[in-house]
Amino acid sequence: MTKDNPQQQEQTSGFFGWLKSLLGLTEIDMGLSDFDDSAGKHLTIIYGTQTGNAQSVAEMVAEQAKAIGLDTSLRDMETVDISIFKELEHLLVVTSTFDDGGMPENAEALWESICDPSAPMLNGLKYSVLGLGDSTYLNFCMAGKEWDARLEALGCVSMVDRVDCDVDYEAPSTAWAQNVLTIIAKAYGLQDNLGNLTNLSSQQAPTHVQYTHNRKNPLNAKMLTKKVLTAANSTKQIMHYELDISELADLNGNNDNMPLYAEGDAIHILPKNNSNLVQDVLSYFAVTQATQEHAALVNQFTNEIEIRTPSKELVKLVAEKGGNDELNRLLANNDPEALDDFLWGKDSLTLIKTYADKKIALNEFKAVCSPLVARAYSISSSPHKHPHQVHMTVRSVRYNTAQKEHSGVASTYLADMVNEGDTLQCYFTSNASFKLPEDGSLPIIMVGPGTGIAPFRSFLEAREMTQATGDNWLLFGDRNAATDFIYREEVEAMQASGLLTKLSLAFSRDQAEKIYVQDRMKEEGAELFAWLERGGYFYICGDAYRMAKDVDKALHELIAEHGKMSDLDAMAYVNKLQKQKRYVKDVY
Repeated sequence: MTKDNPQQQEQTSGFFGWLKSLLGLTEIDMGLSDFDDSAGKHLTIIYGTQTGNAQSVAEMVAEQAKAIGLDTSLRDMETVDISIFKELEHLLVVTSTFDDGGMPENAEALWESICDPSAPMLNGLKYSVLGLGDSTYLNFCMAGKEWDARLEALGCVSMVDRVDCDVDYEAPSTAWAQNVLTIIAKAYGLQDNLGNLTNLSSQQAPTHVQYTHNRKNPLNAKMLTKKVLTAANSTKQIMHYELDISELADLNGNNDNMPLYAEGDAIHILPKNNSNLVQDVLSYFAVTQATQEHAALVNQFTNEIEIRTPSKELVKLVAEKGGNDELNRLLANNDPEALDDFLWGKDSLTLIKTYADKKIALNEFKAVCSPLVARAYSISSSPHKHPHQVHMTVRSVRYNTAQKEHSGVASTYLADMVNEGDTLQCYFTSNASFKLPEDGSLPIIMVGPGTGIAPFRSFLEAREMTQATGDNWLLFGDRNAATDFIYREEVEAMQASGLLTKLSLAFSRDQAEKIYVQDRMKEEGAELFAWLERGGYFYICGDAYRMAKDVDKALHELIAEHGKMSDLDAMAYVNKLQKQKRYVKDVY
């Protein structure tokens, strides 16, 4: 975050002067450069985001607010102090939900503060909440619901009822924004400016790469290369894919100086359901083959409907129709972890057969299934090195339970159904916080075991092609070096050339005592802390449930030890890294 210098601070007056000096913001950070600070028509928008969608929506709402004449402050929740809330007049909260009900990572500290018993009452503050989520999770949009309830408990007044958006969030987010901005505009006497409002879904969030495709308007890409990275005797299959995105280059006028995507961003693949699973579902519901209905259902179940993973509505329907005591108890207790354990390894058809066999009709099944949505993967290439290609590093999800083989929808669509030369559909989204430092001389530390190496391959290619001078440290690991050291030749070549300054490896099953990347961090804690003290950036990519938490714990511990700090001081040090966007995660 750019800081004002003392001269700039002296020239600033009023509420925004106080707020900018408190938070260290420039007028550009606040989004106020086009407005007179004395106008008094203030709106604050805060966002909590995990993958960038909530940020994109918040940025577009801010642009709309400025277009109708509002002095608009757009803030990442990670940079917000609770003390500012007492001074606000209008507040909009845009937040995604992480996993099954959690706050996104950048919102955790602020959420903890606002839930503290000492949090001030905010009587009269006018607010509205937009939640983004995925209805396949039991605790759909829980972060938005909790923000709404907490603000109401603190005495805030809702201007517009909270809106909970599913994966297709463009239309409901547009309607919410236009409703709430209309109310605020009228409150400030700006109703004559409402004609400046445009359709949010037709806009693209301001990022350094402008993406024009989305789930409703996907890009056609050709599969150029697919190869297995792990050894044949590995316990897993990790694939490398290379897609030709020349269609995107054509749309951009074949301007080689304009990158088609950015390192750290995500590619979303629109998958198809496995034909065997489709036929199993059709057979179960006794759909007659060689009929018009059969052909239409094959298309629906292949391309449009999620038939593998049970939706929460299907789970409820099965419980209602089947009367299983345990399933009904789990739903009544609203315990997502216990329900997840119960559902593990059960696809939709297995669930129906086991707990409500022959009690659910085809139309009932279709009515409660979720739409088949795109799956997101971290990009593993740099457009600087591969101008018209994008690469992916994907683990094929396959496992057996109850003597039945199960497979991930998108990962095995890529591995089993798409051949070299075939065309698939995709689109990109920005991950605004997961980026290389603008100053190429600063060091970076990348922790990415398994497929978590994907974005760091792109980072290293970018550092190579841009001739960045900063040091690069990769911490990588998996089960066994002989079978699971993916991209080994590339990584060792980067190390030999000097591009990769330091490589720390942790293969957990290659010795009696299991060793993980967090163990390597602690072993080399003094050097890692020294890199941070030199302005280093710290990145994590991979498993959110165990690895990321263990790495975070190790980071706090080594900072406390080698920085000679108390636990509280180490926590403050890490919080500062996060606020400076020098400690960021891409976890799943």
